[in-house]
Amino acid sequence: MNGTAMPEILTRRKTEQQRRSDPLGRLEQFYHAAKKGEWSIKDLPWENADPVPRVESERWRIVWASVVAQQLQADIIAVEAASNLLVDVTEFEARMYYSTMVSDEARHCEAWTKLAHMLDPVEAHNPYLAEMGDIFREEKGLENRVLAFQVCFEGAAIYAFKEISAAAHQTILGDMATRLIRDDSIHHNSGVAYAAYLLSKVSESQKKDLHKTLKRYAPLYVESTLWKPKARQWVARFTAQRDRELLHRNQVLINKAVLGLGLGQVFDI
Repeated sequence: MNGTAMPEILTRRKTEQQRRSDPLGRLEQFYHAAKKGEWSIKDLPWENADPVPRVESERWRIVWASVVAQQLQADIIAVEAASNLLVDVTEFEARMYYSTMVSDEARHCEAWTKLAHMLDPVEAHNPYLAEMGDIFREEKGLENRVLAFQVCFEGAAIYAFKEISAAAHQTILGDMATRLIRDDSIHHNSGVAYAAYLLSKVSESQKKDLHKTLKRYAPLYVESTLWKPKARQWVARFTAQRDRELLHRNQVLINKAVLGLGLGQVFDI
């Protein structure tokens, strides 16, 4: 190794360490991760796999159709939330990152729409999810929206997609859920990074107000997670324990994230 190579290597390592310790540097890293992992609608196995798990029972076909319809509802909200964040952020790293997030959410919405069109139409509108979407729209502070949407809402989606991916293996739905695990992990962790940057500029009093705002979402989130559309009410008694376990995992994940940001926990568990 020549005499100049070692200092160059040390400089690069120092730069990477600085990025990892700097919230905006981490946000920039998530931008590059999102670009590297970007996928296309045509990558899904539209011609080579069943849309959802193949079942003979019409009741079960409607169950799977309701799962897809509910995810479409969630991503319509996510497109709007991500777009509003892109409009309002000012930092270079944030604008670059949120441009990828808007693209992700739009792609997810397109894929859910196409998949839902392949299935029986079913009513699966989640009123609690809709109410959370209304609160997102009303929020004025950037910190409130990043915390509620990315740290909480996007974080809670990760385990749900893991459940769908495992249950719908070798289907279009399963393939898509696997891709969304990665996408939403980036969305959640980038939100934690950006929230750390934003919270470094607010007072302790403002942090307490932010915590109170997040607590407003807690009961709605619990109701939304446990709610079942009419098409799935008949299986609710079989899935009740698993639903509670999923809810608990998400509550732990969200509490850990907000505690790491210096806020009080959102869920009392």
